[in-house]
Amino acid sequence: MFPRSPFLYKGTIVLLIIVLVSYTILIQKLNKSLTLKQRLSNDLDSQFVLDSQSTLAANDVYRTTRYDVIKSSLSNLTTAPPIVNPHDFEYILNPANMCAGKDVYFIVYVHTSPTNFRKRQTIRHTWGDPHLLKKYKARLVFVLGKVADDKVMTKIKMEYSHYGDIVQEDFMDSYRNLTYKGIAALKWITHHCRQASFAIKSDDDIMINFFKIVDEIKHQTVNKYGTKSLILCNQWVRMKVLRDEKSKWYIPKKDFKPDFFPPYCSGSAFILSVDVCEKMYNASFFTPFFWVDDYYITGALAKAINVKQKRWNDFYMLNGKIVSDILRNNSKNKYAFFHIGKLNSIYKMWKNLINGMNEIPLNATTAKS
Repeated sequence: MFPRSPFLYKGTIVLLIIVLVSYTILIQKLNKSLTLKQRLSNDLDSQFVLDSQSTLAANDVYRTTRYDVIKSSLSNLTTAPPIVNPHDFEYILNPANMCAGKDVYFIVYVHTSPTNFRKRQTIRHTWGDPHLLKKYKARLVFVLGKVADDKVMTKIKMEYSHYGDIVQEDFMDSYRNLTYKGIAALKWITHHCRQASFAIKSDDDIMINFFKIVDEIKHQTVNKYGTKSLILCNQWVRMKVLRDEKSKWYIPKKDFKPDFFPPYCSGSAFILSVDVCEKMYNASFFTPFFWVDDYYITGALAKAINVKQKRWNDFYMLNGKIVSDILRNNSKNKYAFFHIGKLNSIYKMWKNLINGMNEIPLNATTAKS
């Protein structure tokens, strides 16, 4: 109880207590309303700040920044989100004029390792023959990073001098840096081949049936969907995240919390409308790096730009053991993408494909690897 005192004194103390209680309640409400923004801001600051000397220092270690799935609350913030994945790499080799001033409908980009000289040469002699691609208003580039071996780097420069079809940035080319390779391709297309209508991504162990793709795109896909906001691919739904520490694809909970990936595409090959390439590249600055490249590009970035994958699953034959048998009886010309198990078998497979299509082979590329 209050001690005996004049009424005014007692009233003043009561009023002061009321003011303090009201102020405390108000502060609690404000803190609660700001919790999400503060937590997100702190997470971004603490988890995704990259080394300022990224091109020099971050190439010596993988930039496997922690990636917690946040169902984008960024759009609710009143200020622009910070750049969390700057991709501040420089070109070592850049065929900047590959598409300049040309009538290009397809730009094909192939993920390849710097040491895969024979694979690149095999592609140039088969489905990636420049004379064949030109017939269908297509151009092809190989996308890769750098390696520490000076002899390999010198040989790549010689290869580029001869063919002029290599896009190389100065990130270290490694399995955990494949996402940088994917962003590098989006960046190059955005800056140097945006006049194309479609981009076709492929790995260097895939054989592409260009005849099927051209026929399907021009006579079916465009009529059904148009030429904008398209991702055509072998779509994976509810793909389980591997928690086995012995697996090459092991992903700990701290890097990716859900036990299943949202829908995304097989990274072996897919097709993007070129407007999607530009939107994805711009979105990559604000989408934290994650090393699983096929999910990052066709899952996380696709979600960021609000474009859903269109299922092209029926056009894929990724079982390399039965591709030869299928191509010997390819009268229906059903598949667009084939996984090739053995490199030496691709020439025979390609011959079977063009024979089944009654196409004339365009073996004009005669340079040897």
